[in-house]
Amino acid sequence: MLAQSLSIGIIAVLGLTSVHIFGQLIMNTIPSVGFIGLGLMGHAMAKQLIKAGYSLCIHSRTASKAAPLVALGATYAQTPVQLAKIVKNNIIIVCVTDSTALEDVMLGAQGLLSHIDPGCLVIDMGTSRFDLTQTLAKQAQAQGAHFLDAPVSGGQIGAQQGTLSIMAGGHPAQLERAQPLFNAMAKQTTHVGGNGCGQLAKTANQMIVGATLNIVAEALFLAKKNGADPAKVRAALGGGFADSKILQLHGQRMVDKAFTPGARATTQLKDLQQAADLAQSCELNLPLNQACLSQWQGMVDADLGGLDQAGILAWVELNNEQNGSK
Repeated sequence: MLAQSLSIGIIAVLGLTSVHIFGQLIMNTIPSVGFIGLGLMGHAMAKQLIKAGYSLCIHSRTASKAAPLVALGATYAQTPVQLAKIVKNNIIIVCVTDSTALEDVMLGAQGLLSHIDPGCLVIDMGTSRFDLTQTLAKQAQAQGAHFLDAPVSGGQIGAQQGTLSIMAGGHPAQLERAQPLFNAMAKQTTHVGGNGCGQLAKTANQMIVGATLNIVAEALFLAKKNGADPAKVRAALGGGFADSKILQLHGQRMVDKAFTPGARATTQLKDLQQAADLAQSCELNLPLNQACLSQWQGMVDADLGGLDQAGILAWVELNNEQNGSK
């Protein structure tokens, strides 16, 4: 009995569909979960699901990114359509770079929406446009399927540690259905409201993150240029009103000049542009976001977009050099 129990546990962890134990064919009853998008965040999130025992079917535009997860027991699908056929009416998570990539996955020639089974739940865990989210939710409903927007915060480290924060938009019953998966990837899930509300929360998150990163970089640069040690300035601010996770984590990266990307500056620019576009669509004036957006655009235009978000310090330094600061 012990050997049989251990074998069944191995089946669950590796995502196998069947195995022979003592001459009997034992079927894996855990339904496959789909995961599309294996970038900096998606790869780590998918790995958390495999560690939690889920039978995962994965797809990526770059097939080589799937190899480490396949070695852990995941199944690789060549297209989103093939993945949908394997997952059937279970859950498919999409975590791709931007709204254009999401549209391709959902609406393209090999897109999900024309092939998913009724009852299937699609969860967008990337950062996508509010209007696109609402459109996709309506189209999924027309197919008899379901849609949640569930973007995340916490960065690559949070994804690797399974400690992300999820902000979810959609029907409460579908959130309840997805919660066991979210529990494997995150420490906190907040139901913000209906479809699109998760993306609105993420837009707010990225506006605050982008502006805070920018001002932390400028503050440390100003201190250094006038003779203070940026590391000691950062330490002095800890615990006061200026303290934040960004000062703690990204501020340390700025002190260390450690700009290997956990999240790229190009992604931050994309998110701030989405916020600006949304504000324009509802005729709102958000001057601070516009000023911040211009700084991130300058950073990307200076070919620094591949750096980590903390690399905004490199742009502050370069921008001052180009404008003749001493």
